Amino acid sequence: MLLVGGGSGALAERLEARGYQCEAAERAKDVGGAVERRRPDAVVLSGAGRSAGAALKAIRANPALRGVPVLLDGAGASPRARKALDVDGVAGSVEELEAQLAASLKARRATARETLVRRRLELLLEITRASAARRPAAAVAREVASRLEDALDCEQVAVLQLEGQGPRRAYLVSDAGRQPVDLAVAPTLRRALEERQPVVTEGGWVHPLQGEPDGAAALVLRRRAPLEQEERDFLEAVGAALGHAVEHARVEEAQSKTRESLEVAYVDRYKELVEANQRLKALDRKKNELLGVLSHDLRAPLNVLLGHSHLMLTDKQLSGEHRLSAEAIQRTGRKILELVERLLEQARGDDGRMVLFTRTMDVAETAQETVRDLQILAKEQGVALRAEAPMSLLVLGDEQKIRQVLQNLVTNALKHAKGAKQIVVRTVHKRRPDGDVAQVEVRDDGRVADPNELLLAFERSRGLGLSICKDYVERHGGEIWAEAPKDGGGLFVFTLPIKREAPQPQRPAARSDAPLVLLAEDDPVFARVASMGLSGHFRVEHARDGVEAVARAKQLLPDAIVMDVFMPNRDGLEALRELKATPETANIPVLLLSGHQDLGEKLGSLDLGPVDFLAKPFNLSQLVTRVGEAVQRTRSRPVSPAAMLGNDAETGLYNQLGMVNRLDQEIDRSARYGRSLTVAVLRPASPTGERTRALAAVVRRELRSPDVVGHLGGGVFALVLPETAPDAARPLIARLCQLLEDGGVHYTPRSVDVRDGHQGAEALLEQLLG
Repeated sequence: MLLVGGGSGALAERLEARGYQCEAAERAKDVGGAVERRRPDAVVLSGAGRSAGAALKAIRANPALRGVPVLLDGAGASPRARKALDVDGVAGSVEELEAQLAASLKARRATARETLVRRRLELLLEITRASAARRPAAAVAREVASRLEDALDCEQVAVLQLEGQGPRRAYLVSDAGRQPVDLAVAPTLRRALEERQPVVTEGGWVHPLQGEPDGAAALVLRRRAPLEQEERDFLEAVGAALGHAVEHARVEEAQSKTRESLEVAYVDRYKELVEANQRLKALDRKKNELLGVLSHDLRAPLNVLLGHSHLMLTDKQLSGEHRLSAEAIQRTGRKILELVERLLEQARGDDGRMVLFTRTMDVAETAQETVRDLQILAKEQGVALRAEAPMSLLVLGDEQKIRQVLQNLVTNALKHAKGAKQIVVRTVHKRRPDGDVAQVEVRDDGRVADPNELLLAFERSRGLGLSICKDYVERHGGEIWAEAPKDGGGLFVFTLPIKREAPQPQRPAARSDAPLVLLAEDDPVFARVASMGLSGHFRVEHARDGVEAVARAKQLLPDAIVMDVFMPNRDGLEALRELKATPETANIPVLLLSGHQDLGEKLGSLDLGPVDFLAKPFNLSQLVTRVGEAVQRTRSRPVSPAAMLGNDAETGLYNQLGMVNRLDQEIDRSARYGRSLTVAVLRPASPTGERTRALAAVVRRELRSPDVVGHLGGGVFALVLPETAPDAARPLIARLCQLLEDGGVHYTPRSVDVRDGHQGAEALLEQLLG
């Protein structure tokens, strides 16, 4: 303890005789030097004279004496003098002073112990937090080592790190730096690592961490005093917690590296697939050009040849020899034409991306028409052909292909049913748990030599006609099979899903002051957190995968889209490609999310247009800020020259100039391949105002992918329907007008068959608008 004041020497002798270690300072200016020589646990003022006040002031001003109890040896001092000094206790005798010293030292030790326990618990809590925060293992170990120096009153605490494979390199890492260690000449360290047990060293302690000795392997303490049992227990707890934290951090780092490498490989592979897909598309275009040549340049001359041969055969003055030649020409021409048709059908059947031009059709009516078309052929073979289709059955299908299925099944029965006298085409409505179907049956009463042969009728090796039937029906979502009924004959059956009543189209919600954000994320936990962060600033809608994201984006037309790159069913990059390729969603800003830090740089090489990117993990404030910036840019963005030249800024569809250019292309294609092309204009009876964008979305949603739609201004829409004759286009146009009227605006349509004339696109649109 420190004794200050006159007579402190005599008091020191009395206290030292009782076992106390004392340091005396006769004057106030000697307090600093005495403290430097020995840091006291208590201070005793000897006497309450004039110098006592100055000495007390010097004691209170010394930082090293803060919290140290100050007692007064007040023997012989007046009560007034005692009261004038702000001390922690006053003793009138050595015995009383000793008692107060014991009490003060006990209280100080209790306070110091409470502080030490609190600091140790805080250290354990900090280790747990560092593990949860996914900090690097080495950083966690170094910080804990630094904190242990104070907690265990050590001269230095370092982390023993191991690196490399095979012969490992060892380093001691501390606040002083990183020093290499040769384990070959450090047997204590080597033994601690091998036995995985704490080892006492000369002037220190080595405590291995739990888990694999990889990375941070042990704590190395330098301390003169030996560790007490309580300190050893604390060090054991720290070692266990730090070992778990380091192991967890190592696993997280390994997973992060694996995830990043997978994302890099995915992006590279995706780029390769995009390039391969572009090459395949180029080959596919060449194939389609070849099919176009076969379709037009071969079939047209063959039809002329067959026509002239038919005219020659109708000439009664034709001689017998010439008639035989004409018949041979006709047979050969028909055979060549049949081979061309089979080649075209086989090419279309092998194409897994064949487009179905679906619309609402009555399969019962189609069956009746098919029977009427084949009546002459049936009569020539002496077979009674009739239809039993009294009830209308509406399905969503490609009428041309369904008609071909019926024709193939009927002609197959006429050709292969031995001894058949009648063929019946029947349509019935069948109810099923998974949805009602229209069932079409083609039955003959001929002889079936082997009923098992019917089970293989639709194999391509058995013939092209029935295999095409199977392909067409299955692409419509139906089934097709053949049976041999017990009462004889053959039965061919196929089903098509009954068209359900379409729900009334939901118009996009009225736009409020809060922008609408579509969040596409398959992780429900992250989606919930992100939604909570965004919902305070925006209206938020959620999609669980890329397919749903594209559908909801086309329906809602949000102000911004936040989309994860890696999602099931359809990933974010594929969904982004479709969004950018669709006029009404092409200008919506998209913010891609990914845990791969370098993905943003790689996106530029994928030709996806301007796309924003945010790497995980991130703060919600970052997400809100980036989305807000994207929405602000969109709302303040001027119309680009490209949009002014070809796109309508209000709806994202073609404007009049863009529509004229696209229509010219479709007219040339129709003339080249001799295919149907219908053009229509829908004019509103009243101004559409703010509803124009929603009405445009309805029109785009109801049309097929090959169809073209444009907005000519004032709510007027232009439609280009390739491969569609006027009779087939009228029901579609009528349905569109009904849907638009449900949206609150009455529309009047006008349409024209382009094959009726060869005027240009601009003149054609003027005619429809006039």
